[in-house]
Amino acid sequence: MKHFLGLGSVGLCVLALGCSSNGAGDGADSAGGLSAAGASASGGAATAGAGQSSAGASAGDTSQPSGGASQGGAVGSTGGDATGGATGDAGGSSQPVGGGAGQAGSGGAPGLDPKQPPGVNFDLTRFTLQLPVADGSSVKQISDLSTYTSDYFYTGTDGAMTFWCPVTGATTPNSHYPRSELRENPVGGDWQISGTHSLTASFKVNKAPSSKGTIIGQVHGNAVDGTGEILKLEWTSANEIIASVEDNNNANQSDKGLGTYALNALMSYTIKLENSQLTVSVTDAKGATKTVTSSYSASRWTKDSYYFKLGDYVQLDTGASTNGGRVSFYSFAIKHGS
Repeated sequence: MKHFLGLGSVGLCVLALGCSSNGAGDGADSAGGLSAAGASASGGAATAGAGQSSAGASAGDTSQPSGGASQGGAVGSTGGDATGGATGDAGGSSQPVGGGAGQAGSGGAPGLDPKQPPGVNFDLTRFTLQLPVADGSSVKQISDLSTYTSDYFYTGTDGAMTFWCPVTGATTPNSHYPRSELRENPVGGDWQISGTHSLTASFKVNKAPSSKGTIIGQVHGNAVDGTGEILKLEWTSANEIIASVEDNNNANQSDKGLGTYALNALMSYTIKLENSQLTVSVTDAKGATKTVTSSYSASRWTKDSYYFKLGDYVQLDTGASTNGGRVSFYSFAIKHGS
């Protein structure tokens, strides 16, 4: 049964427990259309420390878990605030995508079944999974994620959607580094920088590469020269989160620090582009938030189209096969439109 939960302070809808997914990265990923999936989902999910909870269930879904020490619960389809969670959303034409019950604390997440593949716990119908496995001149990509699991993409013992990527993995043609990563395939194709677009996720980084780091979220374009990579949100080997953003008027990237955190700490991030203004926020287990911004007013940004990515894209290509990144996601949501 599908469960519908909300996450994030920007009114994002989350679809959880039941569904499937398509890909691009560094100019090598393939795009594809997807059918609309549950645009009227709503509610709020806790993403921070233990004890944050609220009762309530999605409209029309009385079997949804609610309350409890680690459940963010949900609210009705017209929104409302969930304690420790977020405002619900009415959905409609904004095409929300994502999935996962919110978790607070270190235990398993209510609504996420450790015995099920990620595509059952999460709605992945609008995504393609890229793997660190060679396939011809590129990497293996999985578009049907309804039951797919592997050593690189699986359900953790706490129900989390878990990505593992060794530094020895295969790469896409335009990248030096391997990845186990989801690529968004929006309805109608990749989106323009104008308008409002957001990605929110609750996650834990369980393991970072021995040096450099791993990218856990992206705003990516289709320009093959790399200038379309507006944002790479990276967890470094020093356990610092850095927002690497493109400069407005040139092809250089600037690193903006968002704090240092502990491995295995439950956290959340929000990436939002609104009228060409990028805002990236990270919230720790105690609810403290750090934010950076960047603006894209130059005309060259309107010539490309963009998509979100999330997962485990390590920034290292040497070392033992046991060296790599492991990232667990407990909920995420993508929304286009106000």
